Amino acid sequence: MNYIKYSLILALLLFSACDDEFLDKYPLDSVTHETYWETESQLRAALYPCYEGLDYELLIYPSVFGGDVVWGNLNSGLAKIPGGRHTALDGFPFTSFWSWLYAPIFTCNNFLDHYDKANVDQDTKDIYAAEVKVIRALQYFWLTSYWGDVPLVDKVINASEAYMPRTPKEEVVQFIMDDLDWAASKLGNDIPSGNNVGRINRWGALALKARVALQNEMWEVAANTAKEIMDNSPYELYSSYRDMYKLAGNAETNPANREAIIYSLFVDNLRTNNLSNYTCTPVDYIRLNASKRLVDAFLCTDGKPAKAGLEYYGQTVTTSDLYNYPEEHYTDYFENRDPRLQMTVYSPGDEWPGGDDGDADTDTDNDIYQLPRFAVLQNNNRLGANGLTGFYLKKYNSIELAGLYNRDHNNINVIRYPEILLIYAEALFNIQGETLTQAQIDMTVNQLRERVGMHPMILEELDAWGLDLETELHRERRVELSMDGMRYFDVLRWKEGEVHLGKAMVGPSLEVCMNDLGANPYPDNGTDEFGDIIYEKSVAEGGLDNFDPTKHYLWPVPYAERIKNPDLGQNPGWE
Repeated sequence: MNYIKYSLILALLLFSACDDEFLDKYPLDSVTHETYWETESQLRAALYPCYEGLDYELLIYPSVFGGDVVWGNLNSGLAKIPGGRHTALDGFPFTSFWSWLYAPIFTCNNFLDHYDKANVDQDTKDIYAAEVKVIRALQYFWLTSYWGDVPLVDKVINASEAYMPRTPKEEVVQFIMDDLDWAASKLGNDIPSGNNVGRINRWGALALKARVALQNEMWEVAANTAKEIMDNSPYELYSSYRDMYKLAGNAETNPANREAIIYSLFVDNLRTNNLSNYTCTPVDYIRLNASKRLVDAFLCTDGKPAKAGLEYYGQTVTTSDLYNYPEEHYTDYFENRDPRLQMTVYSPGDEWPGGDDGDADTDTDNDIYQLPRFAVLQNNNRLGANGLTGFYLKKYNSIELAGLYNRDHNNINVIRYPEILLIYAEALFNIQGETLTQAQIDMTVNQLRERVGMHPMILEELDAWGLDLETELHRERRVELSMDGMRYFDVLRWKEGEVHLGKAMVGPSLEVCMNDLGANPYPDNGTDEFGDIIYEKSVAEGGLDNFDPTKHYLWPVPYAERIKNPDLGQNPGWE
């Protein structure tokens, strides 16, 4: 639990003279290294800065890019990506993410360049190195998923080596897989506890291997690796889906949580984040807004869709009689839905951390949530949680910490056991000619549904209702893994950018707004074809948001990096 103290000490010792930009890295002073790398305690201290590669922004922002979360400032680079409004000249987030990902790679490379000097048993040293290789592999997973080809740097480089071309994605992915295999061979099987809580074990290395394999359509590897974890690891579903995103579920205080395989450890007063304020705060505008389209994706309790939605756009499918569509009141969105919806977003009747909500008064705190708050309808004051979409994330929101700046110490999931089950299901689906048996669905998807009391997925029912198995597997990942940082990468892997990205940013239906709020907060923007109010228009409504499949499946190589190193080249469509 003292790892932040170690991090700060080591950072002052070794890294204070280092520039943050990847291409400006120079080797650290050799005398310092010669005197430092001697004991296991020094290895342990040097390990912890590598874990800063599990940065909460790197983990959370892909949910914004994938459209399930709407960033509160639509002029930000974060909001431009799901809307397709980004350009090759934008600095943020492209230059920022490039630096944010290569900085941990530098830290990891620095460790791996020197750890073997320590006068420590080789097996012990290799355990530390294995953890570092897993963290470095995660950075390269993100880099290749965003950019495709990227420079592969496996050691601390000097100025003459810095300006290299990009390495083909396939080579980088193989490098990742080799590192993860090596790491898995060195790490232990037990779930780390005590002074080792939060550290990565063998199953963490294999879990990341399964994720990387799935993302790169290595179906056999993904299925076999996931099955090994399912059959042999100590991990399992935790009893409470809700608590997996709450302080009550933190693994260091709740050893019954055997679901979080890799997580970013946060500690009160030592290492904290600001997610409670980002998701729902009583005094400001919300940065992380649950999207209306995420809410629409949740099935009803009978297993049928509430509406056809974008998943079955233009198709005839059986929708649920349990859902009132078109909606008339805000409460309609939450009636008879998959129980995970009310564990993911705030619903009417919930205890509420957002100050004044969207009820008739404009300045009285509410303890119980009833209606969403739009600033324009509340005298544009900051006395409550002003949102853009009308929906508020409950995941990673701690009521007792909302309103306190950067005080959140809720751990952030990197890979949970449910992702392993869903990797196995998707990989098998592709191996077996786009089909699964009912038994395979029962051992994967239906385990997740059973935990929350949701209607199981039954193949015969899908056929009778006109529902597509692949679409429903994708929906299950979206619902179960919301806020787990995989939505954007899933959309890219499935080549569904044209379906889910570049769409208008919408809120509740006009009828709901008029009936419950008395007005449309965005009257100048009209409604979309489904009757939902629009905050940001897409091309279909005469706006700018779009998805161009010729270029938007990859990010542009950052302009600032290309100026320094023309050999990086550019991705297709961004020249």
